[in-house]
Amino acid sequence: MPSPYNCDGPQPPVPDNNDITGQGVIANYVTTAGIAVLLIIIYFFVVYDPALDPFRKTDQDSSNHSFRPNPVDEIILRTVRHIPKLLMGDRKFHISAQIEKGFIECMLAMSDLQIVTGLSILISGYAQLHQGISSYHWMVIVGLAWFSSLTHLACLTLLRNHLYNHSLQRIWRLFCMAALVILLTIALSFTGGYWWSSLQGGPIPDEEMAWSIIRHAMCHLGFDVRSPTAYYAMVLSILLVIFGFVARIIKLHKIISVSIWGKARARLSMQARRLLRIAFTWCCSNNSYKSLKRTLLYRPLLTVFLVARLFLDGWSSMFSEVCWLVLGFIWGTMRLFGILGIIKKSVDPYPGEPTSIKLVQDSDERDGDWGFGQVVALVLLLAPLFTIIKYFNHANKQRPGVVTDCSDHIWESSHSRSQSMNLTVFPFTPETSMRPDDPNSNWDDHAQTLGAAIIYFMLICTITLLLICTYNSTANLIDHFQVFYLPVIIALMGIWELVIFSLTIELDLSNMPLWVQRLLHLVNILFFTFGAFFTLMPFYIYHQPSENYSFTWVGTYSFLISAAVFYILCAVLYRIIGRTS
Repeated sequence: MPSPYNCDGPQPPVPDNNDITGQGVIANYVTTAGIAVLLIIIYFFVVYDPALDPFRKTDQDSSNHSFRPNPVDEIILRTVRHIPKLLMGDRKFHISAQIEKGFIECMLAMSDLQIVTGLSILISGYAQLHQGISSYHWMVIVGLAWFSSLTHLACLTLLRNHLYNHSLQRIWRLFCMAALVILLTIALSFTGGYWWSSLQGGPIPDEEMAWSIIRHAMCHLGFDVRSPTAYYAMVLSILLVIFGFVARIIKLHKIISVSIWGKARARLSMQARRLLRIAFTWCCSNNSYKSLKRTLLYRPLLTVFLVARLFLDGWSSMFSEVCWLVLGFIWGTMRLFGILGIIKKSVDPYPGEPTSIKLVQDSDERDGDWGFGQVVALVLLLAPLFTIIKYFNHANKQRPGVVTDCSDHIWESSHSRSQSMNLTVFPFTPETSMRPDDPNSNWDDHAQTLGAAIIYFMLICTITLLLICTYNSTANLIDHFQVFYLPVIIALMGIWELVIFSLTIELDLSNMPLWVQRLLHLVNILFFTFGAFFTLMPFYIYHQPSENYSFTWVGTYSFLISAAVFYILCAVLYRIIGRTS
């Protein structure tokens, strides 16, 4: 049956659709999502307490010694919340239970708002699909729905304890989120053939690309891999949405998060510790901290174990949720405004020659004009602000309740739990209890190394984001996806080498002054950060993925090998000094 739409050749200009691309509508969606992101960031750094079990009952004692706090969240929050103490002296920063309740109520309202806005824009788009909605407007709909799904998923994780105690709310929110994910996944699958979405600066280069922008969305149900950018962007976006939703299902259900995932991880950890114990007994039997077997055989194995735990703890941490939310918000903003800018470009297939191709119809009501729908969308921005004011004003009128110092509470609870876990789950023997690199040790026993690894990872993410924004933007990043994943993996491998150097500083140079140790940690972080920067940079500044990367790979492997050789030389020198001293 022939298509009722003109899917070939010239296309008539598309009419304005202020319900989708109007400035008021765009401002409403982006600003509402931005408010939710800001609220979540403030809640994490000011109110959130990682020492509390997210699956505790409301009337249950908060001191659950069987719960292991996330070390990544603990060290980050302990560091950030120590800053006010440095600025204000001994004055303590108190957070009441009512303030936390106010944040919870605000996030509930914002998450519900995101469900409603996401479903409304997608249902509106599907309703217009058979009415001839253009590919351009369909792409904008997908971008707006992306914000809704992203912020709602982040809100779900921060509301774990509330939703655990209110199972009915958890069920219907997950049901609505599942509907949003399904609709968004199908909508994203249409964009795999939008090869024009990778267009960057300058005019539209040819007429076919111009026609494709305003062609009916139903004409692109198949995959047109003329440009791999759109296809890989579609795949990446779908994977992020599905993975994010599945991860929330796991984190919101105790039977999956604790009984299945937690116990499986505990068993694997115990098996790994048994193997480490065998290696520790063989390599460290002479009790010498300077033996080559200890530094060249056992400690690299211990580093592998600690790095694996770091990645798992990082994935399950609330800090990773906040980072994922911020990066996803930036990703969505770049893509949305990139798409909005394409329709305003001029068509210049033959530079210097005039063209009569028009993408948008001339009308009295353009996207920049403010009609009823635009004003209503903008005024509705006041709704989340009124909600926030209402709940916090209500919280301030309540009794203060329990007042705690979050930073001190985090430190004391983490220290006591670390000691109790080490004594009960993996008992020490008199011969090994004082050894700092014992296989029974956790990240709580290596706070300096954990801090160095987190700082390195944050710097790598920041550098990657800056390179994306400075050189090639999102589209060209996806264009390089086929070859880009390998240098990222190699850059992340620097975490292993950074951790092993940090352990050496923390364990073998513990007799040095504290400022010297911190200086060495700083040099360690800067060395691997700059090495990763020079590893990643050539993959961004190339404009064609087919260019020769051979010299870049040589530099990458040289950097990693040189770091390994330097560690071996340090171990040998350390052993020689130990024999002569």
